[in-house]
Amino acid sequence: MSSGWERIRRRVETGENLKADTMNNNRTISCHVLDTALGKAVANLPLTLYRQLNDGQWQELSQHSTNSDGRVGQLLDFKDFEQGIYKLKFHVQNYFDSCKVSSFYPFVEIVIRCERGQHYHVPLLLSPFGYTTYRGT
Repeated sequence: MSSGWERIRRRVETGENLKADTMNNNRTISCHVLDTALGKAVANLPLTLYRQLNDGQWQELSQHSTNSDGRVGQLLDFKDFEQGIYKLKFHVQNYFDSCKVSSFYPFVEIVIRCERGQHYHVPLLLSPFGYTTYRGT
């Protein structure tokens, strides 16, 4: 099944507005966290979104926690979205502590370059001693 059809199916099941996704600038940055060692979504994982300022400093924009499916659908309102460099900081230490698993990473930071008119979905595939990410849809 294509990712576009999957998004429509998900919106039908959850009652989200189907028309909203057809508007190019409605969503900005979203994420999804999966524990690849356990093969499940990471629920209630805190994360912080930052934007890099012209002087190189990071400005905190918002704080979130993943839902039961390991997702945050909108990290930043469209009206606050600007072209630039963003950082997602996933606070993973408490998650691994709750699983009673030793981890190499107390947090994971992912830095991305964003332009207006596009949506950025950032999956984090996490395990105690490694992680990977990519630009999703």
